[in-house]
Amino acid sequence: MKKTLYIIGLAVATLFASCSDNWLTQQPGGSSITEEQYQNMDGVLKGSVMGIYAMMYQYGDHEVFGQRSIDMYGDLTCGDMALKTQNYGWFYLDELGQSYTRRAYLWSYYYDIIRLTNKAINAVQKQVGKEGLLEVDTILDNAESFFYYGEVLAMRGWAYANLQKWFCYTPEQIEAQGYSLTDYMSVPVYTEEVTEADTIIGAPLSSAEDVYTRAEEDLKTAIYYFDILEKEGMTRTIKQEMNSDVARLNLAYLYLNKGDYDNAIKYAEEFINNTSHTLLPYSELLTTGFADITSNNWVWGQDVNVETTTALGSFFGQVDIFTYSYAWAGDVKGIDEILFKSIKEKKWDARQYWFNNIYEAKKDYQFAPDGKFYSPAVKQKNNYLKVPSATDIDRDWLCDNVYMRTELAYLIAAEAYCRKTDNINAQKYLLAVTDQRTMPEKTVEYDAWKNSLSDNAVLLEEIRYNWRVEFWGEGFGLQTFRRFGLKVDLGENHARSNKSPDPNATNTMRQFTFEIPSGEQYYNPYLRSTTEMAVDQD
Repeated sequence: MKKTLYIIGLAVATLFASCSDNWLTQQPGGSSITEEQYQNMDGVLKGSVMGIYAMMYQYGDHEVFGQRSIDMYGDLTCGDMALKTQNYGWFYLDELGQSYTRRAYLWSYYYDIIRLTNKAINAVQKQVGKEGLLEVDTILDNAESFFYYGEVLAMRGWAYANLQKWFCYTPEQIEAQGYSLTDYMSVPVYTEEVTEADTIIGAPLSSAEDVYTRAEEDLKTAIYYFDILEKEGMTRTIKQEMNSDVARLNLAYLYLNKGDYDNAIKYAEEFINNTSHTLLPYSELLTTGFADITSNNWVWGQDVNVETTTALGSFFGQVDIFTYSYAWAGDVKGIDEILFKSIKEKKWDARQYWFNNIYEAKKDYQFAPDGKFYSPAVKQKNNYLKVPSATDIDRDWLCDNVYMRTELAYLIAAEAYCRKTDNINAQKYLLAVTDQRTMPEKTVEYDAWKNSLSDNAVLLEEIRYNWRVEFWGEGFGLQTFRRFGLKVDLGENHARSNKSPDPNATNTMRQFTFEIPSGEQYYNPYLRSTTEMAVDQD
């Protein structure tokens, strides 16, 4: 059953995701098959939903493999992830902080997902009608269709939120330039109504506020459907699918990045108070390899199997020294040296053992995530300390991909409360995580650290530290860097020459907030008159 769904999904994704060689769809609102052909496809709705998820791991090459490759781009660009050597060249431009080549792929990736979601939304509305879409009786009478409807709405909201993270300045940067969210032009918004017209050739830019609103409404409506249907016993079948937990986490994170701290708290706490997912306990901190989707703290992720693995061109293929991979062969993606030293300086923080533990055996592995991201079977076979040989290295590439964990909700709530100067609640949520990251023999040092958190500025900085350490390699680094707006001093284990990246420096801002790709500016007629403003307004 699972294999069949993935095959359907990949087929649908291939039909709709028509990209040119540079990853840019020349007509981002169009499609490669007609609406009539689409509606006549068997299992169109189920296939569409699976196709959307399949795009999250769609393979392009060894540094273009869907969402986890995008996560790496961000963590390398901000400097939390370091690449010292370039034996093979993958991700080297991201290490340099010059990720302009990524923008066409990112643009196409998220807009292809949006186009697929719009097609699926149209399919639902044609099946159940456009009237009464929020009526409980209508929802319950068409339960399966509305669960899919919730999934595609949540995915569209997630895609627009991600476009904001990559192609729109932060609210603070927009304000510093003399604009507001309502008059700063961000990216085009394509809805189901727009996509339904096969002749569509583009759309004008929408304000940052309008893009946020589109994402918020999609996620809220999805949560509404999920809440009704999950109470009736409907659930997702795999963790790669959206459900109420995933939608709430995405909405809380959107609000945090937008600076709407009240709503960030609201949805983070709704998640925490209602989810069955738990925090990763200390006892499992160094044993999972962050490679198994059955971990209860994983809220959203991909169960990698023989049909879906992308082998060398995968996250573990790029970062895990226990997998036959570029990292094992010498292109180590490690933690920034200064960030690693800051973990060691804490003394109590067991996350220091996520990194840099066996480099003496082969110095090239210095700062590798050999205690966080690794193939568990191979590492256990080697007693956790030995570098695997070519004969016993993992050549199956079946480690799972994590997208969101329970810990995310706690750090969202901690930061949002801290920015509202509610230190008591901020500490409560932060300490819920760090209590599970503390070595039992270091309670004295941990207590001393906790006592320093009464100062709001110190507390906010420690929350920032925890964002960078807890979610290293999971794709939250760049947005943390941009949201806090602070220059970072990097260690010597980087190839880049700029060891002090600054998200607000005039000469480097475009390294961390992309311009609309030139191909989109050329092919989208609406942007030929508006792109000048989009470029000049910064």
